[in-house]
Amino acid sequence: MPANADVPRLTTAQNCKSQNFGLISDSFDLLPAGKKLRKSPEEVTIYEYDQAPLGNRSPLLFVHGLRGEFYSSFRWQKVAERFKANPDFDKTYKIYMCRYPTLVRLEKVTPKFAKAVDRLYAACNNKPITVVALSMGGNLVYESMLDPAVEPQIKAVMALGTPFHGSPLFSSNWMQYSIYKRLSMPWTRIDHSLALRLYFDNNKNLLEDLSWDDFDNAIPEVGKFRSKLPFGPHGVLTLDDTVNTRLRDIIDKHKRVKTKFITYGGYLHNPYFGPAPLRYIENTALYPITFCTVKLPAHFAREHPVLKMLNRDIAAVDVRKEWKQTAKPPFLYALNDGITPLASALFLPTDVLKSTALVSPPEVAKLRGKTDVKLARAFGNIDHLTYIDGYRPITELPKMKDDLNPELGEKDIFAWMLGDVLSLARGDGRVADDEPKLSRDSERTNTEVVVDQNSSSDQPAPDQDKKKEAQSDRLISDERAELDR
Repeated sequence: MPANADVPRLTTAQNCKSQNFGLISDSFDLLPAGKKLRKSPEEVTIYEYDQAPLGNRSPLLFVHGLRGEFYSSFRWQKVAERFKANPDFDKTYKIYMCRYPTLVRLEKVTPKFAKAVDRLYAACNNKPITVVALSMGGNLVYESMLDPAVEPQIKAVMALGTPFHGSPLFSSNWMQYSIYKRLSMPWTRIDHSLALRLYFDNNKNLLEDLSWDDFDNAIPEVGKFRSKLPFGPHGVLTLDDTVNTRLRDIIDKHKRVKTKFITYGGYLHNPYFGPAPLRYIENTALYPITFCTVKLPAHFAREHPVLKMLNRDIAAVDVRKEWKQTAKPPFLYALNDGITPLASALFLPTDVLKSTALVSPPEVAKLRGKTDVKLARAFGNIDHLTYIDGYRPITELPKMKDDLNPELGEKDIFAWMLGDVLSLARGDGRVADDEPKLSRDSERTNTEVVVDQNSSSDQPAPDQDKKKEAQSDRLISDERAELDR
């Protein structure tokens, strides 16, 4: 039956406890559609993707990001279809989807989400839940798991582009000051300043919940500033008013919860990676192209051009002079997906944030061995929505490598996600899509590459058959060690 079919359901999770759990599909409604999606929900509700019984499978819960509650399948349709098409996945998991209000404070939603998780956990005969969460959905899941009653009910979380440390984008006065400092053209200043103010007037919860936590000590202490232009950037930038103390209080204090997270982060290519002449060329000779392909579509609310514009705004954020002296080029958040800086999406430990400037793609490799989540992956030239729609810039192929584990080869984003989700179910740490390749390669050649999570050097494998087999086992073992860390 189609996932979006509108079918009335009467039974509840509580009623099903006394029933055969093979008929667990009678516990939750199918996904809402049409007019039911137009109104923002007040509660947190879990739906099932299809009517197939749970049987001996495990629950997989999708948690959407900002405004996902207003979209069909909460924007997970492409991911769900790709996952369901894999026979191993369909034998292992049953898909559920969560709908919740994203335009209110997280503190109002987390207790309701905890109750929804408890209901799903009980309905699934106390089987731990695997979660896939996009953007602020990851914040919701993480903060709910700080409740000792919720944490054991969740087996693992794949967080996609989640701003665990917040984002400079959601620090309004910091962004306005950066526009004031960095942009020289009057119309550009007014345009960017007005667009941000209008957007956040309607999304104040993002400013309160997901502004930057400043563990990297990057926010400058400025005070009052005002452009002479009418409607230009203005505000008051102080640490007391800007630093997100709410996030600071919950980051790095719950190590056990962090070890249940697989974090995916990404970044769009932009001229802030390189020397100043590249930025000058984009703002002059290439401006007509940029205007037609990015700025004009962005003003018509085309999502990917909007993210590309925001990518540059975040990259150009003005930072403290100490970072300007040490980070070359001085664009501390150049690696971002249009919403979330890479350092935030990967949930980097605070000591790493303080000491590492991710100003260009080569810097990403320095993070190997420095993360403290279950597994971290970083992908180049993707934006904040690639995880749910597979989008990449027209110059890029669908397949991509993980910058933190380049030896694993290239796959499209859905294959990366599917492989990691299946590896969680097996508990052996292997990526599903790599398994056949390992076997074929072992038959084809006597040399393999040893994966060393803390080293970028490649070591030749022995030629003898027994050592070849040991080499393959070691490759699997290293990946397992990273997942089980």
